Amino acid sequence: MRRARLLVAAPLAAMGLASAAAVPAQAAGPWWQLVAFPGQTVSRVAVVQGRVTALVGGEAMVQAASGFVAAAAPPPPAPATVTTGSRTWSISPTGRVMVTEDGRAPSPDPGSPALGSGAHLIAAPLAVPGFVVAVSTGGTVWRRDPSGGWAVSLALLPATLLTGTPAVTSIAGFHTDAVSGVVYIGTTGYGTLLTSDNGDDWVRADPGLPDDVLSLAADASGAAPAIWAGTSQGLYVHRLQALPSIPNYSGGSLTGKWLITLALCLGVIVLAGLVLIAWARRRPPAAGHESST
Repeated sequence: MRRARLLVAAPLAAMGLASAAAVPAQAAGPWWQLVAFPGQTVSRVAVVQGRVTALVGGEAMVQAASGFVAAAAPPPPAPATVTTGSRTWSISPTGRVMVTEDGRAPSPDPGSPALGSGAHLIAAPLAVPGFVVAVSTGGTVWRRDPSGGWAVSLALLPATLLTGTPAVTSIAGFHTDAVSGVVYIGTTGYGTLLTSDNGDDWVRADPGLPDDVLSLAADASGAAPAIWAGTSQGLYVHRLQALPSIPNYSGGSLTGKWLITLALCLGVIVLAGLVLIAWARRRPPAAGHESST
């Protein structure tokens, strides 16, 4: 009985320690900050001559010293072309990635995919010459590595069995100055994702941001480069950090969850063993093996 009590007490003690370690994760600070229009739909955002303009509920707003005021014109759509050095990238009406170099006529980039008629999202950061990201009308993200080869970079999946596949709504990269080689995409479901390794990997970069991002704009005009995000819940901004760096989460919550999972598994195994032992001891002896009295 003493051994049985020890077998039961050990996993319970482990679960208690694990629960104590599982402190809710606390971010060092939200990566994105709400700037204006809380709870309102910001369907488009752009930076025009160093000033942020946004389309909020169909109304054009522009950033002023006292906040956002009515603007004379709506923010322009995302640029149709991006230029890196002597090359200008664009997408043709038929959905082919075109490149113009040294003033020559545009021509299809060798090996580029057919993105579909109406495809328009593209980014080419100046910090990584030759690296281009484009999005098809079906939402598949393609990338051109600096050596010139094209390949699928990202295909979004539904978050649950009941939700549809998130759409890629916007894409942003610093192609006017060598600020950062990171490329960001906005989605309806996964907030923002970024790649910092030429599209090999994408990570969610949305601490503090709503799931539905409708527009992105890169802003290199201020002292601190920034990414602006128009969302279903307002206008947000992220000021670039060194890497950029996603906040570190403290509290050991991940370690605690692993400890809890391990303790529960051990507890189930031990309790199952004890039940089997008790059941075996309580069975009546088989006929023919009873001792005589």
